[in-house]
Amino acid sequence: TEYDSLQAAFDAVPETGGIVYISPGDFELTEPLVLRTENTRIEGSGPATHIINRNVFGQPALHVRRNGYTTNDKERLWRVQLGNLRISGNPKSGPGVHTQGIQEIFIEGISVDHNGGHGIYLENCYEDPRVVDSILTYNAKAGLNIEASHDIVVSDNHFEENQDAVRCINSFNLCMNGNNLDDHLRHGVVIENTYASVLSGNMIEECNGTAIILDRDCYGITLSANVIAHELEGGVDLRDAHGCAISA
Repeated sequence: TEYDSLQAAFDAVPETGGIVYISPGDFELTEPLVLRTENTRIEGSGPATHIINRNVFGQPALHVRRNGYTTNDKERLWRVQLGNLRISGNPKSGPGVHTQGIQEIFIEGISVDHNGGHGIYLENCYEDPRVVDSILTYNAKAGLNIEASHDIVVSDNHFEENQDAVRCINSFNLCMNGNNLDDHLRHGVVIENTYASVLSGNMIEECNGTAIILDRDCYGITLSANVIAHELEGGVDLRDAHGCAISA
């Protein structure tokens, strides 16, 4: 079924969930698309499905949250999936994707670039968030910013020329494997107040800052078999970390 706008298509998804297929084309926005239903998948047609954020007031292109989340952060959605599309912004826009309180969020195969905020911002997505097989480039803040999440998988992604590639804050059980991080304007991976995590088999090259920073009481973290090359400020900075293993 066709709708007059993407927002109308999103709003037509019933409370029980569904799938929205987006055809190829440029879709220009001046205010965020908001997805409010769980058990829902947004499926593009590859990078030819291009959501372009023209907003200049720091708002995201795509905002995923339940109604009422802004006044009660216990309002959660379960099992939202985003796949196979491109989201771009401008220096005055906000995140490409901002998800709040989404359990089992699954993001795969998307391109997120040139946003004025984070590329993808996972906020309070506590249960099992997954970001895989995506490319996050030229975003003014982090390519991927994770806050207050648990049992996180970040795998097989490309990050290039964001401010930082990945930030993981106030979380635990990050599993970050097989990613390529190149040419970041500040740091590669910043982990704060997070424990019981593993970074393995990542390539981190030519950051203007430090490749990996562990700060604010990090512990039980393993850094192993990563390639770290040509960082201007250093390889691994254990600013506030204990009980961690660094090898290979």
